[in-house]
This record gives sequence, C-alpha cells and structure tokens, in this order.
Amino acid sequence: MAAVPSYAQEAGDEYEIVPQGLKDLQALEPENGSVFGEGEFVPWDIRRDAIKEAAISYGARGGLAWQTYYIRRDLETRARYLDKVFDFGQLLIPAPSGLMIEPPIVSESANAMLIEYGAQEAAVSDRVYNIIRTAQIVSAPRNWRDYLERSWGVGEVEPPPDILRPQNDEERALWVAMVEKGWKSGVVQANEIFEDDLTLLSADFRGMIRYRMLLAQGMISPPRALQIDRGITGGGQEMRVGDRAVQITGAPELMPAGAETWKPANR
Repeated sequence: MAAVPSYAQEAGDEYEIVPQGLKDLQALEPENGSVFGEGEFVPWDIRRDAIKEAAISYGARGGLAWQTYYIRRDLETRARYLDKVFDFGQLLIPAPSGLMIEPPIVSESANAMLIEYGAQEAAVSDRVYNIIRTAQIVSAPRNWRDYLERSWGVGEVEPPPDILRPQNDEERALWVAMVEKGWKSGVVQANEIFEDDLTLLSADFRGMIRYRMLLAQGMISPPRALQIDRGITGGGQEMRVGDRAVQITGAPELMPAGAETWKPANR
C-alpha cells in the first residue's frame, strides 16, 4: 500500500489531498542532502537568481492551489443554493429524440455610443442586443460547477529539484522570503480567477434568461430543429438500429423588422 501524504485528510474510505500550506513550502528540504560535491562551487549571484525564481514559482503555484482548494470547499457549503440560483435546466428547450436545445446567450448594453469617420459621425442607441453564442443541441444542462470548479486545487504541488532547494542558512532565508512572495501572488491570482469565472457564469445565465424575455416579447425568433429518421445504418463492425439525426435548421435571430408587433416586457 502506498504511503499517504501527511497533508492528506481522510474522507470516507478515501484520502483527500489537501494542498500544503505556506509554512510547509517554506520548510522544503533537499531529498538527498547536499547537491554539491567537495570542491564544487557555483557563483552566488547565479545560484541566488535560480533559487529566487524557483521559490517564487513554487510559492505561487502553492498559493494558487491552496486558495483554490478552499474556494472549492466554500462552494460545497453553498451547493444547494447555487443549484437553485443557477438552474440552467429550466432554460432548456425540448428537442426531438430526448435531446435539448440550449438557448442562445444574448448580451445587452444600454446608452451605447459609437463615434466613427474621424469623429465626424456618432451613433447613439438606448439599448444594443447581441447574440454572442447561438443555440446548441445538448444532452444535459450545464452546471455552475463547469464554471467555478478548478482542478489545480487538487493534489500536490510539484516541488523544484534538489539543486534549486536551499542548502544553507543564507539560501534558506532567501527561500523563505521568496516563497512567501510567490504565495501571496498565487492567492491573489486564485481570487481573481474565481471572480472572473463567477462573472462569466452570471453573464451566461443572464444572457439565456434575456433570450427568453426577448422571445416572449417577439424580439427574437425561436430555434428550429429537425429530426431525420435514417432507419438501419452502418455495416461491417457496427450497425445502428433506429438511427436518427437531429439538427438545428433555424438559429434564433433578432427581429428589428417586426418592432410594431413587439410586446411589453413582463419582468
């Protein structure tokens, strides 16, 4: 049986690898003692720069993994709430053969202005809608986890090789300081990535809801899907019975030409 890392936590019958903390990374030692033989020498300025770079990288990756792990843990405590808030399933459109159509994502900007032709002409709009991603055939709805869960919060951070680990007190002091510097930047990066992911999740979800609202107002067309029954197909090593093809034959389009028939928004 393989040894279980000291920073693993037991979860049922399995072990969950918890990313090492800052102190653990700062305490990293060479696995095989000194890497230099008797009489070997590396100029300090060269070695200092190499250790500094390795320590910052190690700390940054460690901080990124550590903060991402705890973001994931926090998300798990809010999973039921997030399931209700970001319920993509309610937005799907039934399609033939048990498939579903995911609605397009529509963006909206207010009080838009475009200045062109050497600042000699300007266009001003109360609202501007854009289809930024069209409808797609899917077998299941997307989930908030697809946006917010990142894999680099799981497992061990790969340490640098022995030659880049501190060998004496002077190198240790440099190592500790640079690991902490990298760690802080890694934590900041994890938070920024999460905020960007959350922004994208919210924008995509609102974009699909916006499509449903525009559809109800008659401002955008619905998607159209066609099923083609192909019967029995294949041969040789594979045969398909009851083979069917489903395709979107009409993608949703914004309909400015029918403005006189638009309905009021029901918010």
